[in-house]
Amino acid sequence: MENRIRVDGIKLSQELIHINILQGPQKNVQTRLLASMAEHRINCPILFYSAMDGPCQGSVCVAAEDIHQLNQVLAVDPELKDNVQCISPVGAISLFPHKFSLQFLGCLMHIFGKTDLPIYGMAASLSALTLTTDYPLLDTAIATLGPYISLPPNHAPFRSQLRLKAI
Repeated sequence: MENRIRVDGIKLSQELIHINILQGPQKNVQTRLLASMAEHRINCPILFYSAMDGPCQGSVCVAAEDIHQLNQVLAVDPELKDNVQCISPVGAISLFPHKFSLQFLGCLMHIFGKTDLPIYGMAASLSALTLTTDYPLLDTAIATLGPYISLPPNHAPFRSQLRLKAI
């Protein structure tokens, strides 16, 4: 492909659990979940949140190693447990496009759609576009993007091995 989109870097996460916060009759589900996670010192490396034209929607990702602590949080609050949906294992891909454009976002959606790669969450900032997909498919996703993006010479996706844990 001649007209590739310039990407200055790619970062892949460790294995994560994606938690969709469902909108049940309780309006404070998101607040309760995040407060319980903080109380039990469960890190939240990714938070997706949207409040456009309707009820607020949110998702969080936690490290797969925190599943037991998360289950303990949910076990003591059955109503909270009924209002979350866990998807596991997932991984995050952060792409750092040069001069982010809507063309890049459209290209990603097209590529993931035509190859049946799931997208569970997506967030954008001034410097990065992050999305979550099935963890075992991270390498497939990067390979699928290859013909459409241009990376710096000798670039390999960065796989973080650093794990921070609240004490």
